[in-house]
Amino acid sequence: MIFSRNLVVLLIATVVSFSTLYIPQPMLPLLAETFGVSAGEAGLLMTVAMLPLALAPVAYGYFLQAIPARLMLMVALSLLAFDQLCFYFVTEFWQLIGLRLIQGLLLPAIFTSLMTYFATMVPKGQVRRVMGFYIGATILGGFVGRLAGGIFASSFDWRTAFVVMGLAQLLPLILLTSVESDTDINFARLDSKSISRVLRNRNYRFMFLALASIFFVFSGILNIIPFHLQDINPGTTPFLISMLYLGYLVGAPVSFFSDSISRMFNDDRKSLMLGLVIHAFGLVMLLFVAFQGLLMMMFFLAAGFFLIHGTLSGLVNHLASEHKAVVNGLYVSIYYISGALGSWLPGYVYDQFGWGSMILVFALILVFTAWYILQLRLDTNKPGSA
Repeated sequence: MIFSRNLVVLLIATVVSFSTLYIPQPMLPLLAETFGVSAGEAGLLMTVAMLPLALAPVAYGYFLQAIPARLMLMVALSLLAFDQLCFYFVTEFWQLIGLRLIQGLLLPAIFTSLMTYFATMVPKGQVRRVMGFYIGATILGGFVGRLAGGIFASSFDWRTAFVVMGLAQLLPLILLTSVESDTDINFARLDSKSISRVLRNRNYRFMFLALASIFFVFSGILNIIPFHLQDINPGTTPFLISMLYLGYLVGAPVSFFSDSISRMFNDDRKSLMLGLVIHAFGLVMLLFVAFQGLLMMMFFLAAGFFLIHGTLSGLVNHLASEHKAVVNGLYVSIYYISGALGSWLPGYVYDQFGWGSMILVFALILVFTAWYILQLRLDTNKPGSA
């Protein structure tokens, strides 16, 4: 039976750990005001936690492979809980950045251990289904973190949100003691030779460019939209801001059915273009809507992004007849480095030129995304086709 006790425990650990990554997002305007920093500087709270995830396949692969997954999970979750509790004593913005950087260094070990467990705990024929549950848990965790940040920052203060999330780490930590199986961590190590071999393939180049550009836009919107809401409705609470991320939840079913949508079109490019059109519609409409409209457009933005993300991740794995671990490691690196940059750089555009100009920049990036998709030469019946 696929829903074993081990699987449930690992799903809980996934939700809680991904919640940690995204908990500051609805509080960014509050934190910027509290510490007297700009939107761009506040965005660093997301960037410094994401960058280690981007660098993990290069830097972490050299020492994580010999460590049992359960040991790594329990140590990293314990340190993460302690780190979260330290937020209670923060008095300067640089201390926030330092604690978030430590979280970013711990999260790759947690996510890698969890993915290893998910991939090895079931028969090979059920791996794709279990990984679908994992992706759904990451999306749920992203929403739970944002919601928790909004609720506790509005009801108490922003420090309480981090402390509560730190205490929440204790739940998977306790449950993991009952997980029976254990396995060594399987981590792809990237080097210049393996990366160049993959990037010689035309399809991989353009798929990675499409991924980087679309996630740069999506992460930028997720980070800046709280500031925009504050501008059009001063006094908006972190809880109301967190409600904007309800649309993020649509990513779970869209990711799960992305393969079926591609098969329905019998052309992955059409599926990717459909996702891009949906995302672009949500983006452009952000210029014309207030709070209720922002809430609705987030559903379009998330649905479009996760259709592209789900299609690309499945396509990359389908085409990777060799170097599969390297291809997946490179995909993860590009995903998080584009997310880290998207969480940071658009904040400065917003500070200097405003919401409308930032949306126009994002729209231009989506034009390039469309061009990258149209450059793909796909015959998905032939793995590794270029």
